[in-house]
Amino acid sequence: MAESKLERRFWRFWLSGLLLLALMIAMDPAFSNEISPLGMRDHQTAGTALRVDAIQGAWQAAGVLNLARFGMAIDLIYIAIYAFGAYCGGRLFSQSPKPVLRRLGWVIVATAIVGGAADGIETLCQFVQIMMLGGDDLLAGVAATAQPVKTIAFLVTFFGLLMALYIRRTTRRAG
Repeated sequence: MAESKLERRFWRFWLSGLLLLALMIAMDPAFSNEISPLGMRDHQTAGTALRVDAIQGAWQAAGVLNLARFGMAIDLIYIAIYAFGAYCGGRLFSQSPKPVLRRLGWVIVATAIVGGAADGIETLCQFVQIMMLGGDDLLAGVAATAQPVKTIAFLVTFFGLLMALYIRRTTRRAG
């Protein structure tokens, strides 16, 4: 069976997004220190300008502030690529004749949209603060609020797509 344009987009964008995520995970230990033991996640969940300033100050003292800026720029690209790939995957499975795959596909579509928006908002708030080299209570609060939404959405899309791929594979074998 030939791959559809939608399936090619799914694989291309979803896997590219996962590669960018792996790059960011590999960079993250550079941002871990006494002030931010969880690295970038501490910046995402800081919640206050004071905490953001402390984290960014520690990164500046460690000489990794520009690397953090670069990492956030990569994150902005990752968000668009991964969310689009997950959306395409959800659309692909939403067209399945199998009801379970169709429902799972629509859940993935909705979650990719919500997660992409939440992640974009969170990262833009972070990016503005790191480029200004100063925390802002409103931006830090918005980023901290969006962070768990994007994390849950990522987990739903990631494991939902793995589950959909597994179901499709096992039902093709059985059929």
